[in-house]
Amino acid sequence: MAADRLPAVRADAPYFRNFGKRLIKSPKLYFLDAALVTTLTRQPDGAAALAGPLGGALFEGWVVTEAIKAFAARGRKPDLFYWRTHDGLEVDLLIQVGTRLHPVEIKLTATPTARHLDPLNRLKALMGAESAPEGLLVCTTEEERALPGGNRAIPWQRFPEWIAGLLG
Repeated sequence: MAADRLPAVRADAPYFRNFGKRLIKSPKLYFLDAALVTTLTRQPDGAAALAGPLGGALFEGWVVTEAIKAFAARGRKPDLFYWRTHDGLEVDLLIQVGTRLHPVEIKLTATPTARHLDPLNRLKALMGAESAPEGLLVCTTEEERALPGGNRAIPWQRFPEWIAGLLG
């Protein structure tokens, strides 16, 4: 494969540091081409795909793809992970920049609730100083806004700009 092309499928690594929980250490797979997924699953169009049972996974895949592209544009290996425990706690994306991990939840919702923040808050509490102070919720909200527990919701359209600023 040419070095300038991204693979069709990527195995995203789990974060292995044990923060007081039993961890799941299997890789997570993402399709980096949502058009291919919608074609293979015979979706009539993108809107139908997002409204259907694959919507959340496609949305999460888009965010992860944008993160991979941001690292690649800077000639860097993507330091991207996810974190999941055996009891079901999962943070969708951990972005490592230097010694800090930036926890990101990805939800296909326009109305974030405290329930959406629970994984971010629990992981930040377990990680302590290794975590960035702010957790990020990427969703379909109209406007960026502060959320309880030192978290922030941003519209999905702003995620590429956010990660570009994070990477410098």
